[in-house]
Amino acid sequence: MTKPLTFERAGVRAVAALACGLAYAIGGHAQSFPAKPILLVLPTAPGGPVDIVARIVAPEASRLLGQPIVMENRPGASQKIGIRSMLRAPRDGYTFAAISPASATINPLVDRDVGYDPLKDFTLLSQTVGHPAVVTVHPSVPVRTLQELVAYARANPGKLAYGSGGNGTSLQFSTSELLMKLGITAAHVPYKSDGPAFNDLLGGQINLMMPALAAVKPALDAGRLVPLAISGKSRSPHLPNVPTYGETGIPELKDYSYRVWIGFAAASGIPDEAARRLQDAFMRAPRAPAVRRSLEAGDFEVIASTPQDFARELRAELDRNRRVIDSGAITIE
Repeated sequence: MTKPLTFERAGVRAVAALACGLAYAIGGHAQSFPAKPILLVLPTAPGGPVDIVARIVAPEASRLLGQPIVMENRPGASQKIGIRSMLRAPRDGYTFAAISPASATINPLVDRDVGYDPLKDFTLLSQTVGHPAVVTVHPSVPVRTLQELVAYARANPGKLAYGSGGNGTSLQFSTSELLMKLGITAAHVPYKSDGPAFNDLLGGQINLMMPALAAVKPALDAGRLVPLAISGKSRSPHLPNVPTYGETGIPELKDYSYRVWIGFAAASGIPDEAARRLQDAFMRAPRAPAVRRSLEAGDFEVIASTPQDFARELRAELDRNRRVIDSGAITIE
């Protein structure tokens, strides 16, 4: 026989039901991110590598997250305007940004007023892609290998000039670091952006540059410029006859490589669940077959790293850039 429901037993059941309901509500809330569209800040102008990669990867990440990702370009001040706007937004996970060496490993070192530390103020999501640079000379320079460039520079001091998109840019850092390792010098000619520098390389006004593979390949195919080496760890299928640094036979480059990268980060202090969902989406999205094909067609190498690996890469790159500054090759204003 079923015992009659006493007031005491009814109270116990009510409390248990309430506890279960609360647990369900709390659990459901923890799993609810994202519950609305997410803003992706692009700190560069439309059409550049950061913008291109974000627009390839974000739609797949949006599908994985189940919410729209709204992209907004906020260029200016070497990406600082966009990054600072991301950091000023509410730290709820609904605003994040595309980042690159300029914003993460250069500005914090060369700008005393940058206002953030990437290792403390960012929640890293994933280092998404990398793309190698190509050591390139104008055909008027009488060299066809990196070893010949070293010999030419030593025999003709003061004759080499290289271009970049300005003082303190990633292109200046990467070129300065390579020249340091080779033990040679070249005059730095800063431009307002990489585009005008590249145009002057094509015209012979400067004779050396390290542009990204995607930017330089049409000119190489047309024979307007000469490739000497590629900065990646392995040869590019798009330039199979161009050796990597390690394949040049120069001892100082045996274990050296360099790549420009693009990734994503939110501000520090966002909820754990938001961080986990965003990290998972941006590690998985670049690996989706259609996304990978689109990235590789643009000469980007898919990395899709874990946040932990991304952090290690940032620390190592910050240390390398500090050594370049300490050498005196780059002056901080």
